[in-house]
Amino acid sequence: MITALIVDDEADSRSVLKKLLSQFCPQVQVIGEAGSVTSAYDLIQETKPQLVFLDIQMPGGSGFSLVKKFDEVPFELIFVTSYDKYAIDAIKMSALDYLVKPVEVAELLAAITRFEKYHSRQESHQMQVVNLIANMEESNVEKKIAVHNNDNVVLLSLGQITHMEGERNYTQIYTNKGDKYTSSKNLGEFEDMLESYPQFFRIGKSCMVNLNWVTNYSKREPCVITINDRHTYEISRRKKQDLLEKLKK
Repeated sequence: MITALIVDDEADSRSVLKKLLSQFCPQVQVIGEAGSVTSAYDLIQETKPQLVFLDIQMPGGSGFSLVKKFDEVPFELIFVTSYDKYAIDAIKMSALDYLVKPVEVAELLAAITRFEKYHSRQESHQMQVVNLIANMEESNVEKKIAVHNNDNVVLLSLGQITHMEGERNYTQIYTNKGDKYTSSKNLGEFEDMLESYPQFFRIGKSCMVNLNWVTNYSKREPCVITINDRHTYEISRRKKQDLLEKLKK
């Protein structure tokens, strides 16, 4: 059995999630509920759950403020939130799980399956949790994304990513040092995640570049750019004008 807590200030939301877990995820045993950060902290200390379903928006302190109370988070997290693009993008960048209210059964099942997979491997998401808090609350720190690399997780600063290549359901991520990492997220997911970072620009169906690493480009047809003096790509015609305007800025 997976022991779990539900932390949400809305009693109705806790009740719905508990019913969904009981009906569709019998391997999850809800051992407690909390409606505030303070009561959740005390309950976690008392019950020591393996998994916490954590609402982000709560009065008297967000779900993130609960996480910050622990020097080392002794449980795994699935965030539960009403649609909040900024928070969701930060969670995605840290390769952590989340559910959007109203919770859909298919998404819940997928999240529990992922938890079971990494829990059986005794993997910890501590590094990703630390990165999430830094991305959310430290504006002077360069944002990072968490990328799985074999059995490890690597935190890459956005500034060191030169470009990304989409390959069906995977994305190859390249850095300024010439390293390459493979992510199971597709390129569209990264485009959505990095929408708030104007240095990232999708130049075509299968490539997104960090404009800070463009070393030269041609104005003629076809328009070709060079990234980090190593990689050249042809720009789609419909993207060319937008790209040139951004480079001029």
